[in-house]
Amino acid sequence: MVSIFLILFFLINPTNGCVHDGKNYKDGDTWVEKDAFIMQCRMAEDGTSWMVEVTGCKTPSGTTIPMNSSVIDGNYEWNCTKNSDGQISMQKALHANAKCGEHERGDQWREKSFLYECEAGGQRSVVGCFAIGDEQIKIGETKEINGYTIKCEKFENGTVVMHGTRQGGGGTGSETECIDPKSGSHPIHSTWTDDNRFNKTCLPGGQIDVLNCISTNGVQIPVNEEKVVNNVKYKCEKTDDGTIRFTSGTVDNAVE
Repeated sequence: MVSIFLILFFLINPTNGCVHDGKNYKDGDTWVEKDAFIMQCRMAEDGTSWMVEVTGCKTPSGTTIPMNSSVIDGNYEWNCTKNSDGQISMQKALHANAKCGEHERGDQWREKSFLYECEAGGQRSVVGCFAIGDEQIKIGETKEINGYTIKCEKFENGTVVMHGTRQGGGGTGSETECIDPKSGSHPIHSTWTDDNRFNKTCLPGGQIDVLNCISTNGVQIPVNEEKVVNNVKYKCEKTDDGTIRFTSGTVDNAVE
């Protein structure tokens, strides 16, 4: 939750009305302070003094919020409140039906090998995997596909992994392999190139990980590192949600 605060204050100037930041305001004049609070100049009931008060708040999009009320604006619920000490605050928080980017709450969509769902508060959650042949597997579910027992598994840290096992020779024992919908199955510790842009490896337990990014001219950049080659800066970065972002550009102006 993000908050912005303002303390009310009073000014007495019976000749010129309200004076604020070197500007004069007449009775009834309004303006916006800190791009968030709607201020108003008005004469006090005694008719001899003036006061500046906050009558409401304004969101970045320009929506007005009356004092001690709230509005839904985009993905956020905004609250404009005044406490017993006269302190004014405007707070925002994601509301229950906030979107996940362009997706409405309850929508499902595919990104690479995973099925996502937009949950309450604009939270993206993986709810399934896509195996070879675009076969969909729910979280915690296993399916027999092309001789493999493939499982879509979610761990306590939130990581979702799709891995497969196949029977060893003679039908005894089993062997875990990584399942990549694009390139098929891969043994543990093996490496391969995906779309000529990423070098991948199969970790113990069947998790696929990216080792490095590959530029169009063959420069390899390890994950979370940068390289400068011929005045071009390359950056291969793993974001908080596990997505790999590869950017490149001139040394002083890198672009994605």
